[in-house]
Amino acid sequence: MTEGTADNQDSGALLKVLTAHYHALVSARCDETILRQYSSLLRFLKSKPPHFLDGRGDAKAPRSARSRPIPTINEEELRRASLDDLEKIVTDAKTARRDLEFIAVQRFSVPHGSMRTFANRDMLVDKLRTLIGNERAHEAIGAVAREQGKRT
Repeated sequence: MTEGTADNQDSGALLKVLTAHYHALVSARCDETILRQYSSLLRFLKSKPPHFLDGRGDAKAPRSARSRPIPTINEEELRRASLDDLEKIVTDAKTARRDLEFIAVQRFSVPHGSMRTFANRDMLVDKLRTLIGNERAHEAIGAVAREQGKRT
């Protein structure tokens, strides 16, 4: 038996339980308004595809692909951008959050899953500014070390 068949049977079993519950309400002489609403609900559920209730919905794309917006900055531009350019982009209020996330993930190797920890845009901007500052510090340390190496 395939997974899809199992899901269809699970959905069918749930519909049978709901239908039996509806018939029990009819036998108990439940309020007519409730019965009409319950009947409408059953018709609605039965009109949907078999996998409607299994959590996949009608979409074919995996959830992770559907939930990630497409950034307006491409990887090549991001690689070529200087730290000053990045700071301008990051501090610009017009820069979309998806672009800020793209910069964090692609340029600074921040795990994509950790984007949820930045509850709002300001927190993400602060994190990016810190990362830019850290990279500047590393560049400065590298420049000093290279100068020291030339003198010896």
